[in-house]
Amino acid sequence: MDWRVLAPTIALGTVTGFVASLIVGGGGLVRHAVVGVLGMLVGQGLVRLTGWRVRTGHGFLDEMAMAVLGAILVVLLARFIA
Repeated sequence: MDWRVLAPTIALGTVTGFVASLIVGGGGLVRHAVVGVLGMLVGQGLVRLTGWRVRTGHGFLDEMAMAVLGAILVVLLARFIA
């Protein structure tokens, strides 16, 4: 396990989870990180399955937008199940 790859993923996931929590609610640093990383995976899965993606003209912003959408879906699905 390489921390040079894992650390940025967790940091980006935390930011993504924080942005998603601003939209749908929630809190906690660990929760932000978990929801964000799961959201990144869900967002990538949506792109692969549907071919749909957000187009802002900047690759990083496109990826962040899809990760936030995925994180929102993760939070809403968790609330639905709970």
